[in-house]
Amino acid sequence: MKEINDNEIRVIGSTGNMKRRRWPWYGWLAVGVVLAALVAVVATVLLLQTPNKVESVESPVDNCSATQPLSHSATHLLTISDTIVDDVPLTLYMLNCLLPDCPRASLQVGSPDVEDSSLLLAVMAADVRADNGGVVGDFVVDGRQLARGEKKEGYCSILDGVPAIGRGGDAALEQALNAKGFFFRQYVLVSNGEAVPPKPKGKNHRRALCVVGHSVFVVASGDRESYHDFATALADLGVDNAIALVGSESLLIYRTAGGLLHSIGTSLDADNANFIVWRR
Repeated sequence: MKEINDNEIRVIGSTGNMKRRRWPWYGWLAVGVVLAALVAVVATVLLLQTPNKVESVESPVDNCSATQPLSHSATHLLTISDTIVDDVPLTLYMLNCLLPDCPRASLQVGSPDVEDSSLLLAVMAADVRADNGGVVGDFVVDGRQLARGEKKEGYCSILDGVPAIGRGGDAALEQALNAKGFFFRQYVLVSNGEAVPPKPKGKNHRRALCVVGHSVFVVASGDRESYHDFATALADLGVDNAIALVGSESLLIYRTAGGLLHSIGTSLDADNANFIVWRR
């Protein structure tokens, strides 16, 4: 064999006979498994870092720029939505009319029967005097006038299970008496889209009966609010008309999916505590 110098390299074997080794099939399989696991981990991290999308409710007030998107839960005939308007948290209780199952409204004196499976929503309606326990203003149940006196400018009349609200109400009162309907008076909060805050001052949990087009629904404030801030929030929500309902810690009952009945607050300790009630 020829000797080589220190600065030379000897190649042993023939380069022409060298073959490239192939990666075995099980090697590729292992690589595929590892890559799939990495993709799954990255996708999971990205999903966890993505904020949850808030579902919007298709409702009469969705186009109001002052509101945040509504989050909601719904039963067959009742949709409960939460939103914030002008920094005022609001909960909307909206009755859905799915013919022939439209909820029907009425007035009653005394707390609703919680064993009544047809009950969907009940909220205290007319104010009761602290001195003698009488209902404030005109109050009609099934065409019978149980109280008299135009103490407040707003009204709600109910004929054939359909509520209507407005200001004044003398003609609506007569119609309720003649048609064996229902009628009560309350403070006006919104009239023709404009806020009309009533005079009483202070802050409390507020509730209102609102109308947008042909839709009637109840709105409750999440915090203690002045009538001014509450009425302004309702107007910015986009309601056409609104009257107050009994607020504070008064009783509100509603039914959720699965037929579960829930209550907020307590009933007034008064003989004439009264409710507007929707049943299916």
